[in-house]
Amino acid sequence: MVFFNALWDSIISSIRFQADDGCYSTQLIDGDGVFNVTGIDSFVKEVKLAECGLSYAVVSIMGPQSSGNSTLLNNLFNTNFKEMDAFRGRSQTTKGIWLAKCAGIEPCTLVMDLEGTDGRERGEDDTAFRMQSALFALVVSDI
Repeated sequence: MVFFNALWDSIISSIRFQADDGCYSTQLIDGDGVFNVTGIDSFVKEVKLAECGLSYAVVSIMGPQSSGNSTLLNNLFNTNFKEMDAFRGRSQTTKGIWLAKCAGIEPCTLVMDLEGTDGRERGEDDTAFRMQSALFALVVSDI
């Protein structure tokens, strides 16, 4: 039972929904590089991604940690990515890769928020994850 409660908590924490503007987001790849199969399945069903057909755009952002990447996406695309709390000081807010579907933008627009490229939390493991996430973003993004 403990395992299922932990699994459920993990699923819920990886999906964000903001009802007032219709923006949905989920963690696509966690900070350890693990693909979130359950979260993406829920995301695809919830945002009715199949209805978009082939008419969609993917936008992603990458850059230094705490430089306003998530804030920029939230302001440009009305997404709900977690932002840094300035009162707590500079810290990592985006871990892994997050994906959101924008409401009210045509064609269907998906936005990816990537973990900061110079996060000190990763230490020596930073280079491999940074390179892999950058390559992933370059491959799937239109912009």
